[in-house]
This record gives sequence, structure tokens and C-alpha cells, in this order.
Amino acid sequence: MTILEAVFLGLIQGLTEFLPVSSSGHLVLFSQLLRLENPALVFEVVVHVGTLLAVCAVYWQDVQLLFKAFFKLVQNPGQAAELVKTDPGCRLLLNLVLATLPVVVMALTFRKQIESLFQSSLVVGLMLILTGTILFFSQRVKVQSGPVKKPSALDAVLIGIGQAAAVIPGLSRSGTTISVGLLRGMEREKAARFSFLLSIPAILGALVFTLGDLAESGSVLGVGPILAGLIASAVTGYMAIRLLLSLIKRGRLVWFSYYTWFVGVLVVLLSMI
Repeated sequence: MTILEAVFLGLIQGLTEFLPVSSSGHLVLFSQLLRLENPALVFEVVVHVGTLLAVCAVYWQDVQLLFKAFFKLVQNPGQAAELVKTDPGCRLLLNLVLATLPVVVMALTFRKQIESLFQSSLVVGLMLILTGTILFFSQRVKVQSGPVKKPSALDAVLIGIGQAAAVIPGLSRSGTTISVGLLRGMEREKAARFSFLLSIPAILGALVFTLGDLAESGSVLGVGPILAGLIASAVTGYMAIRLLLSLIKRGRLVWFSYYTWFVGVLVVLLSMI
């Protein structure tokens, strides 16, 4: 992989990680178009770290809140139940943990099967169509008036199940998790915020989970391409978050339905030729 190819894939990752169009699906498609033979899963983790930096930059105050909540719970384990009830940071931290558990189970149980799906453009096409359908129906949910609904533990688990399903390339992680939040009655910006923050433990977990593969293939990819992809995904990821937040406020998620339907149908047709 050359530096130019790494930058290109980093740009694709950064733009598509948070826009609900499936970053993994686009990486699979563009990797196949460029005829890249290097391990797609390893490079995907590298550029995911770039998008992790983008999330931390946009939601730095929330990241600080989570760190404070973590140390507060560690220092006061006997008051954990009360802190979760009264402290917003502790409650958010617990919900993020609950929402992360399904994807951990999925990764540990079906790792080999998941890796094999990254070789199939047909799977990507079908999942892009499903992504568009999920976005379309979630957009039909009316924003509730009155007091803002606080995410419950059940909301967190259901959003986490959506994230676990989105390990399949072509099924958008951000699109699925935000849609589940909307279907559960969460306010748009709150659903997006939770989805973006939920990407932090997911990305860190994927990085730790593939450290062995990363070390083994790092010499194959080269330091230059890895750094180039990392920086490109971080910069474009930050821009994508800002763009999506703007569109969510205006209720324009449905726009991405048309895009994923079009690309999904096109990919399915091409894969059958």
C-alpha cells in the first residue's frame, strides 16, 4: 500500500465512519477497486484510531466527564448505585459499558466469520440497502415534545445490539445506533452524542483485539502509510461529525437512505455480473 492509497482510504474512512453510510463497507469496496491485498481489517483499525481522535476533539468535555466519573466510581465503590442515579457522568459511563457488551460478545464469538465477510462485495451491497431502510424508517419517528427522555439501561443495551450487528461490513454503525436511539424515543442530538461516544470503547476494543495482527502486518503496510491514513481519517472524521450534527438537527438523515440504497443496489448488481 502506497502513502497516496493510504491517504485516500483514510479520507474514505473519516468521511464514512460518522456519516451513516458504513465506513467498513466503503473500505471493502475501495480496497477491492484498488486491488489492495494487505489485510483490510488491520488497516481499518488504524484509520479507526484517527476517527477516535476526531470524536475526542468534538466531545472533549464529555470525555473529561467520563474520566471523572470513572475515578469517582473507583474511589467510592460502595456508593456506585447512588452515583449512577444522581451523577450524569456515572450514568452515562454505565450506559456506555452496557452498550459495549454486545459488540464484545459478537467479536469474541464470531471473529473468523466477520473477517470472511470483508471479502464479499455482495454482503456489503445487501447491508447498504438494509442501512438505508433502517435510516428511512427511523426518520419517520416524530420528535417527542415535552421533557427530554433520559437514556435508560434498556436503551443502552438495545443500541449496543445495533452496534454489534453493524460489525457486518455495509451496515452503518452510526446509522444503526442513532436509528435505534431515535426509535427508542431519544432526542436527535442526544442519540447522535451517545452513538459517537459509544464509538470510543468500540474502537479501543478493536485496537486491543487486533494488536497482534497490527504488529505482524505493520512491516507490510509500512509506517508511512499507517501514519498517512491515521491523519487523513482524523481530519475528515472531525469534519464529518460536524456535518452530521448539522444534518441531524434539521432532520435530514433520510438523505443518506437514498445514497445507501443507490450504492447498495449498484454493488449487488455488479457483484452478480
